[in-house]
Amino acid sequence: MGADGKQLYVNSDGVVVPSGTPGAMPAYDFNVWEYTSKGSGADNVYRNSENSIRNTFNANTTYNLALEDNHNFKFLLGLNRVTYNEKSNWSRKTELIDITNPQFDLAVGTQTSGGKEYWESQLGYYGRINYSFMDKYLLEANLRYDGTSKFPTNLRWRWFPSLSAGWRVSEEPFMAWSRSALDQLKFRISWGTIGDQTVPNTLYVPTMGTIITDWLSSGGKKQVTFATPGAISPHITWQDITTLDFGFDLRMFNNRFGIVFDWYQRDTRNMIVPGTPVSETFGTGSPKGNFGNLQTKGWEIVVDYTHRFDNGLGVNGMFTISDAETYITKYENAIKSTSEWSWYEGKRYGDLWGYTTDRLYQKDDFVYDNDGKLITTMALNGKEVQPIGFDDNNKPIYPKGSKSVNKLSDPNGVYQDFFQSGKFMFGPGDVKYRDINGDGKIDNGTATADDPGDLSIIGNKTPRYEYGFRLGADWKGVDFSIFFQGVGKRELWGAGNLVIPGFYSSDGAMPQAIAGNYWREDRTEAFYPRPWNLGGASTGYNMQVQTRYLLDMSYLRMKNITIGYSLPDNLIRRIALTTARVYVSLENFATFDKLRGLPVDPEIDAAYNYLDYSNHNLGRTGMSSPVFKSAAVGLQLNF
Repeated sequence: MGADGKQLYVNSDGVVVPSGTPGAMPAYDFNVWEYTSKGSGADNVYRNSENSIRNTFNANTTYNLALEDNHNFKFLLGLNRVTYNEKSNWSRKTELIDITNPQFDLAVGTQTSGGKEYWESQLGYYGRINYSFMDKYLLEANLRYDGTSKFPTNLRWRWFPSLSAGWRVSEEPFMAWSRSALDQLKFRISWGTIGDQTVPNTLYVPTMGTIITDWLSSGGKKQVTFATPGAISPHITWQDITTLDFGFDLRMFNNRFGIVFDWYQRDTRNMIVPGTPVSETFGTGSPKGNFGNLQTKGWEIVVDYTHRFDNGLGVNGMFTISDAETYITKYENAIKSTSEWSWYEGKRYGDLWGYTTDRLYQKDDFVYDNDGKLITTMALNGKEVQPIGFDDNNKPIYPKGSKSVNKLSDPNGVYQDFFQSGKFMFGPGDVKYRDINGDGKIDNGTATADDPGDLSIIGNKTPRYEYGFRLGADWKGVDFSIFFQGVGKRELWGAGNLVIPGFYSSDGAMPQAIAGNYWREDRTEAFYPRPWNLGGASTGYNMQVQTRYLLDMSYLRMKNITIGYSLPDNLIRRIALTTARVYVSLENFATFDKLRGLPVDPEIDAAYNYLDYSNHNLGRTGMSSPVFKSAAVGLQLNF
């Protein structure tokens, strides 16, 4: 209310306007009250205490041997031992008397406590031999013998070898012609296997969890029960990671120009994954074992250039780009589901299955009666169906599974009854999907890779073509540098109200990129469909996983730009300084992406807290802490 006690009116910007102004709306003041709800679960005091001890012991010895000046050997022997012990306990007491002073003595509710003990240890012996002949031919051989407490006694120890070789081609006599420009050319190749034991230490132990129920014994005490012991494999052992790498190093023009290239193949064998799926009546999950393999192939290129001109101007630059893809090469008895989290032989890690979007339906796609209302009909499996009979009340009976749909104006049109439920019926402004397999209906088949229906692989969430480049220059005390980094290709199906239109009407707000670009009869070229409340779901109806609303997470970001000035030596020496530099630095000030204005940081994964790396906010995209922009002005002094 205003000072005169009358209702105030505001426009869409919240500015007070006369009540008769077009678009004016009553202004409201929403009060906020703070209260405490006894027994809500939030009014409790909790404390956790943890003691952990890690002991690490390393010992190694080396021996160098040179024979006839051309043969150089280096030998190394060593061992590594690591033990880790952890004990913890926690206590909780509910119903705090004063929530501003949380103490156990100031809580009057139920007190609970718990704790755990954990230990593990690893021991390894290793040796290495290096050999160099004429400083042109380089060889190295390694051998490890490692053991871990995480596997059964008879499977704890494994041998892990590796080999590498290098050839400095630039030192060969037949390369003498290139020495005016070529400083170094070296080819490298390596192969090796290491063991991975970063798994829980109870995979081969059939543990049973303790449960305190609400059932009371004859003495009035709560009954204690034990969960079904987990199914285990007694043959679980190390995961093997084998890497083959080929590359070369090139330096030219007095080391001003250089290229480093690597191609690699990394195979993870004996991957610990669940075994053959079991039925629900089995009572527990499928045991894990060394049942899977995956393979990653990738490459990386780094190019750099540095030069200083006769006038003192120095320039430098560096560019790097890398790419990799990972495929499942073995996964025993897997179901080839189109789910993002399904694994099977031949699947590429990160693939996203979805529908192909045609466009948004418009008014002329449907049939209307004389009053301008949509005419409905019945459809099943994409086709209009007729009654197969009539009941006692002379009401038509349709084939089982038929759904009411808005009648299409195209007699050959495909109905999207597969996606309909409840009150939702596809109409003007809704998404029109494509029948990509041409069977006259739009569905997901059996939702498997062998029978996906109209689903296809529409993207991949793995970052591809990760690149960065740095440029710099300095002249007469002035220095400048700029660094960009980016991802060339990455797709993501988002979750939550920042990226899914109509995610939850109770959220009460949405990004302007969505609010200002949804379909209306006077805005038929809009990007987003007509409004519909999805009830907290990130898929369904208009928002099936699809090509149109798949997030393009590729980006280019200016990570840093710095301009500085160093005072001349003849000035700063008079005050006992060796360096005096002032600078201005900007971090993350510019980002170029293809997210159509959605308030999502393309560099940050969905809804992960950078403080504790845990999923929060129900995994909603864009709810995590973004990369911050910052500006700094600094002074560097060296005495």
